[in-house]
Amino acid sequence: MKPNKHKEFEKNSDLAFNLSVDMLKNYATKCVVDKNKDMMDPIVGSYLLVHNLAIGLLYKAKGHEQELISVLHSAIEDAEYVVDNSREVN
Repeated sequence: MKPNKHKEFEKNSDLAFNLSVDMLKNYATKCVVDKNKDMMDPIVGSYLLVHNLAIGLLYKAKGHEQELISVLHSAIEDAEYVVDNSREVN
């Protein structure tokens, strides 16, 4: 990757991460809380956020849906790798 493209990629990656964190915070403060646990169900919340993001992305990817599905799978695998490696370091 060319140096300028690498900088653009990093900037966009940072932006996407920050938007995702903001989305998670916003969801956590506005979602319905399980009264028995006094918290939201993190698995259901995770599913709903990913599910609805995928719907929006697929809607906008008209004609490129299969490529996007492949990208979504790769993104999840890459995220798992990053998290696993950051846990090993800590």
